[in-house]
Amino acid sequence: MGELANKCSEYRDLVAGSPEERAFLDYISSILDLPFIWMQLTPVEVLYWRDGGSWIEVGEMRLEALALPYSKGGVLEGRLVDINGDVEGNIAVAPFPSDLNDAKYVVIDAARRGAIAVVLYGEPLRRIVVTDELGFKYDAAPPPIPAISAPTSIAKMTGSRARLVVNASSNVTYSYNIIAMNSFEDTPMISAHYDHWLYGASDNCGGVEAAVTAFLDLVAEDYPVALGLFTAEEGVAPHVPSLYWAWGSLIYFSKWRPRHLVNLDVVGTGSPKAYVMPYMREVVSGLLPVEWPRPDFDSLNYELRGMPSVTISALDDVWPVYHSPLDNRVDDAMITLTVDIAKRIVKTEPRRPEVDLSHYGIPVRADPYDAWSLIYNYLVIFKNNNHSDIVYVNIFDFLKRNAKDYIRIDVLGGPTLCVNNCDKAFDYYRELAYAALI
Repeated sequence: MGELANKCSEYRDLVAGSPEERAFLDYISSILDLPFIWMQLTPVEVLYWRDGGSWIEVGEMRLEALALPYSKGGVLEGRLVDINGDVEGNIAVAPFPSDLNDAKYVVIDAARRGAIAVVLYGEPLRRIVVTDELGFKYDAAPPPIPAISAPTSIAKMTGSRARLVVNASSNVTYSYNIIAMNSFEDTPMISAHYDHWLYGASDNCGGVEAAVTAFLDLVAEDYPVALGLFTAEEGVAPHVPSLYWAWGSLIYFSKWRPRHLVNLDVVGTGSPKAYVMPYMREVVSGLLPVEWPRPDFDSLNYELRGMPSVTISALDDVWPVYHSPLDNRVDDAMITLTVDIAKRIVKTEPRRPEVDLSHYGIPVRADPYDAWSLIYNYLVIFKNNNHSDIVYVNIFDFLKRNAKDYIRIDVLGGPTLCVNNCDKAFDYYRELAYAALI
């Protein structure tokens, strides 16, 4: 593991607004304090959340646990009850879902049935954000009850009385995006997020090392480029929205738009793929396996606007240890490969997107990226209230062909198009797009 990635992963729970973050910012600043590099720390208001050590007591036994962000702290006592039983007034116990993002649906369901807390068990222990909204929106949705990740052995203790200690605290404060550049012209940007849960070696200390290395290499070549090291990719805004991730980059990209974005996230181990805007496929042709955009990264805030972006990631390979204490190593060969590919992509010039809005009965828009985002974007789709998928699609084609198969469809970060009866979702979306309400 390189020096930068190693230093990054020394900070357990390097979260936005933490004292540890300030020390890491000083370290990064010292690396970037070089001639011909202009650097600034741009403030981002965040909710700083810390788990000071949580556990569950059953009789004389104490099991260490991980509080799930952004649970409130407290001490709760009750009977451990299987999630399918009568959880009212009790602590619900359930296996951690295979799709970690479904944890919030377990918590929401348990809270609506009267549970006072949720224990999700499985190995390894995990941290994943839980909220109180089925979809992913920018409205406030803090978790309804505390939730923890606990060892599998807790499953055998249902029926016993337990004492749950969630030693979590939070306060609103400021964090910082690190922005550096060697030119004030319209440049491409290499980006990575530096905040992480637990050790975060792959997610995303390896990405930070790769981004900084690629940036400094390009500066040495006198190639105009910018570097964005973003806070709060793991979360979160002060009001805890259900679309909690990529908060730091959202704040930055709402004001500044680099020519194109090359984002590095979860690149410490495994085999990377390129998640690419469809009109940019030729940019990465022959370099990596190519897939359509995926919403898990800071590039989300470019993709929602139709802007040119590529994310390099091996998230699928890292999934077994994602957001767990086992994400503790980085493959140096993987970093070297990522640096090389990132520099190649930075030097390309993506073509502008082209879509025919009149084909969909929508007035023409002057901005080609705005026009693209009306047709190609993210939907949140539900076949039930226990799971959702976020898909990047041609929205008009998807709604026309597939809407009837779902009980709810949202625009990611936007309006809900239908609940229970989705036959009219296509017409509703077209009306919103025509009226420029999307």
